[in-house]
Amino acid sequence: MTVDSKTKLLDPAEIILDHAKATKSKYTKDQILASVMAESHEAGAILMRQGNTLFVIHPAKNRMGILRALNADTGQNYLQNIMLFLKAIYMAGFDVLVADFNDSSLLSAFKYVYKNRDQVNPDVNGKPTMGYAFQDLKNGGKRATIVLGPKREGQLQ
Repeated sequence: MTVDSKTKLLDPAEIILDHAKATKSKYTKDQILASVMAESHEAGAILMRQGNTLFVIHPAKNRMGILRALNADTGQNYLQNIMLFLKAIYMAGFDVLVADFNDSSLLSAFKYVYKNRDQVNPDVNGKPTMGYAFQDLKNGGKRATIVLGPKREGQLQ
């Protein structure tokens, strides 16, 4: 059940459980909530929310982050949530995000973002600086590597 965030904002637990149901998780509600809570308390973990989408980022070396998105928003809102998140996370100092996923519908989301990449961190002339690449994983899933913008020097603080 997706809920239009323009009419109702869900609490984080509702987003997590709705996402788990939509992705047909094999785990119980308690296991899912405990897992996300534990993940969010890992050292350096960052939680961001846009609409009814939660983004969990784990900082890695060289301005890279490991990303997980939990969505309970409508399709169009989800796409807009992603675009706003990508702008914000680049402004927070990340240059590259890596996300592993099994849901093939995310391929469409990545294509939408790429098509509209001029809205995410364009250069001073308004030209797109964002890109991505996919890898097939041995477990049947995919890995997306997202370059958010021009590479910057230094480490995240």
